Amino acid sequence: MTPEQVVQKQLDAYSACDLDAFAATYTDDVEVIDGAGKVICKGLAQLRERYGPVFKDNPNQLAVITYRITGGDWVIDDETVLGRKDGKTRRAVAIYRVQGDRIAHVRLISK
Repeated sequence: MTPEQVVQKQLDAYSACDLDAFAATYTDDVEVIDGAGKVICKGLAQLRERYGPVFKDNPNQLAVITYRITGGDWVIDDETVLGRKDGKTRRAVAIYRVQGDRIAHVRLISK
């Protein structure tokens, strides 16, 4: 599986609010950080704790890629999330580092 295919699989699981499929696209020691370098979650347990409630509360959400850049193990997405319960659209740049067939690192830069 290419890094782009891994990230797309993750994105599809995110839009489907399928926590198990979403978590399966990440390494056991995944690290998700924000634009300032602050850790959002580290490891699968924290990833599940963070995204489980988001999926439960927003079953109609949809992540749309406006633009994607790939290079080696890296995938950079300009993402828009629609359909949240609060009616707000969220935009971010997500920088993924893929190792093998799973995502090992994510940097989320909110727009």
